[in-house]
Amino acid sequence: MACPSVSTGKAFLSGALQHIDCQAQVIGSYGYGALAEPRSMVSLALTGLLTLFVAIHGLRMTLGHVMVGRDLAGDFVRVAIVLTLATSWPAWRVIGYDLVIDGPQEIANVIGHAANLPGSNGDLSSRLQRIDDAIAALNQRGAGRPGVANGDWFQLGFARVAFLIGTLGPLALLRLSAGILLAIAPLIAGLMLFGVTRSIFVGWAKGLVTTFLAMMALSLVLFTELALAEPWLRDVIRLRIAKEQTLDAPIELLIMTLSFALISFGMIAFAARIGFHQSAWMPSLAPPGGGENNRIALVDGKPAATSRLYQQPGRARDVGASVGDTINRQDRIARRVGGVAQAGANLGAAAAAVSARTQPAPVPDALGSSYRRTSLRISSAGARRDTAG
Repeated sequence: MACPSVSTGKAFLSGALQHIDCQAQVIGSYGYGALAEPRSMVSLALTGLLTLFVAIHGLRMTLGHVMVGRDLAGDFVRVAIVLTLATSWPAWRVIGYDLVIDGPQEIANVIGHAANLPGSNGDLSSRLQRIDDAIAALNQRGAGRPGVANGDWFQLGFARVAFLIGTLGPLALLRLSAGILLAIAPLIAGLMLFGVTRSIFVGWAKGLVTTFLAMMALSLVLFTELALAEPWLRDVIRLRIAKEQTLDAPIELLIMTLSFALISFGMIAFAARIGFHQSAWMPSLAPPGGGENNRIALVDGKPAATSRLYQQPGRARDVGASVGDTINRQDRIARRVGGVAQAGANLGAAAAAVSARTQPAPVPDALGSSYRRTSLRISSAGARRDTAG
């Protein structure tokens, strides 16, 4: 299949678009046929992968692994998909090739026709070529600035460069990417059989989805650019034919073409973000069952259990300190009134245990406290108070 050649001059853009589209179709169809041919290296490798897949299943059954019906059905479905993608061109042409090559443009034409956008009747390439011809004519005439012989060549020339890059670059990127991905379907299909290589197959499928979405979105962007640029260029050229100045036209055209070039590449990135998004389960929207019994009490904005957990050390220290003071007081009373020594010893041991559990670690003596009084000084007033208590 010979693709049309590209010539310089007025038909450069349309010829380049037709040539790239033809090359993408040739790569996708003839490349698939070359790889799916029974004597090709890819077909031999696919046969080896299928043999290995069956051998692994036979070995698992020999070792006593129980195969349930769902597993067997899933394996049969995988093998059927692999054989369909790798060996059946009529089936792959319907479910893959035609869908990716022609589907985006057909969907964009339906949307553009409903929105009354220019270029949605199948004449997008020719209308883009007319836009390029109008920009070239405006570049020759210039904006009519006094004292400038060749016009505003920098702004108008760079505007045409931005228009060609923003039109030819994204379309070539997407069409050639789709053709290459379609051509390597027999090579990627066998990777679906094993869990280790299945991620490559999933990435390939996501790449096809990305090219589909991006080509559809890019066609709509070009429709919008035509709707904006065609009447604007028609008005500017009419003014220049009438020898009127259009001093603002060069900057306006540059901004217009450069903006749509950035939008086109950004639309590809946006489609890639959608196609390669991480799969995740949607959170359940239903509240937990149980009604009133499952409601969690909040204390200061936190669950009550967590609040009690944070408050427990402080409360334990307070309770331990009060218990220790009480035990020490009872110990002093027992010694002064002649209480039983064993009871005092038991109370002292209990106080030490509580203090060790609840009170913080002792701090070293402060400077100058080496000669503090270590003996208990008992006054007569204190003795009477303790006895009265």
